[in-house]
Amino acid sequence: MSKYYKKQSITSNGELISGRTIKLYSPFKEGRGYNFKYKSLNVRSYLDIPLPECFTDSEVGKIYRLTRSIYSSTNLLAYRSAGKIYPLNKEDVRKIVALHRNNFNPFWHKVINNKVIKPIILDSDEYFCFNPIYFNTTVYLPVYLYIAFQGELKEHLPEWVVKKYLDMQGENEKGAK
Repeated sequence: MSKYYKKQSITSNGELISGRTIKLYSPFKEGRGYNFKYKSLNVRSYLDIPLPECFTDSEVGKIYRLTRSIYSSTNLLAYRSAGKIYPLNKEDVRKIVALHRNNFNPFWHKVINNKVIKPIILDSDEYFCFNPIYFNTTVYLPVYLYIAFQGELKEHLPEWVVKKYLDMQGENEKGAK
């Protein structure tokens, strides 16, 4: 049930200048239910692009657990503290997946070698970034994600998009010089 309220603008001598009725947002819609958005973060994975077959079910679960640590819409494993974004390091990742270091290193090398996660440098910090083919939190694919995963993305993106990203990459390199 939506609620309405009436907004009126009245002058000091009581004249009505304008009036309008505005509908307030209601999180409950009849027939659909309650819009439950508690600290929502959408992580999309694509049904026609599964994770590589070499991962066991346990490893797939650990990878999915890592997706819960993607910061906002960046695809980066990071956290925010005191208004600044900090990258998760390997030890943080190891704690999230709850593996002993002897078991973590083979798992981590498998994830890196299969290009599910890749280390990238942003603002002189090393971040671990999820491949947007497998897990994506962005609406628009940023240039840094394209650059990091361009080999994997080329076969999934149209040629004109690849050309646009290459043009954008060239402009960024010219601006950095």
